[in-house]
Amino acid sequence: MLSQLKRLSIEADGCYATKEELTFLNSYFDSVRQRISAYEKIRDAEEVIMDQTEARLKAVDPQVFHNGTQDCSEICRRDRQNTLRHSAAAMLFNDLDRLRDGLLVWQGTIIRAIEGEYASTLTWREMPEVLREHLTAEEADLMMPALHMNQALLK
Repeated sequence: MLSQLKRLSIEADGCYATKEELTFLNSYFDSVRQRISAYEKIRDAEEVIMDQTEARLKAVDPQVFHNGTQDCSEICRRDRQNTLRHSAAAMLFNDLDRLRDGLLVWQGTIIRAIEGEYASTLTWREMPEVLREHLTAEEADLMMPALHMNQALLK
């Protein structure tokens, strides 16, 4: 929404916005209560979400967070938390552009540099299912675009 508002302010400079240009505002305001509710649920359950996701990942592969003999679990958890927080903010403000440009492009580069694609792919395959356990169906639907972007860019 913030990116869209910025574009709208530039495009409508000195004139009125068109009905089409205002459509995103109506759509956003129709979903704002659900967005806030989803954001608060994710924020309040972050540790549980992280624990559940980690348990699911380790059930798939107990060595998922190992790089050779080094256990990188804490670093991976920190990165998952950071990405989840940014994703929740992107959902709250309906601003996937900022998520992509502000975090995911950079983080994807790091993941490829350290050859962490496997753990990242597993994480963003499992995280949506964990989040569905904490959100209503409507809230989860609002969160899925950010998670799908994570899946696409962090593999």
